[in-house]
Amino acid sequence: MKFLKLPIALLGLALAPMLLVVSPTMSQTVLAPIAPKFTPDPQVYSGSAGGDISLESIATSKANGQCQGLTQQAPNHTLTVQKDFGFLNLKVSGDRNLSLLVKGPDGIYCRSGKSAELSGAWMAGKYEVWVGTSDGDRASYRLTISETSQ
Repeated sequence: MKFLKLPIALLGLALAPMLLVVSPTMSQTVLAPIAPKFTPDPQVYSGSAGGDISLESIATSKANGQCQGLTQQAPNHTLTVQKDFGFLNLKVSGDRNLSLLVKGPDGIYCRSGKSAELSGAWMAGKYEVWVGTSDGDRASYRLTISETSQ
């Protein structure tokens, strides 16, 4: 048993830096599932945009809207829409221009600006949400989800 303690300790020391490098890309927030007439309305979340992966590469050529900017590999948020919405508004805002990319069961959508938003009918399903910045630098943002126009 004594012979195993040293190799296990060395393995732990060798893996620690790798885990530190991987953890920032896994900073995903799972949002509360929503259905029509959810409360509170709006739901408000915050996060940090930016990274070194182009939004264009995540969106591929199938996106509705231009995907500009840089983000992280993993989505910033995942959202489960439990039932179809006749109208739902998802908006990201911050101190600078941001890009919003949403992949869902009905397509891939991109918007950019000081208050980038997607609104309209949303079908039930799982949505992945990325928030990017034009240069990849980190920036704080606020994400709001509402059944009313904000």
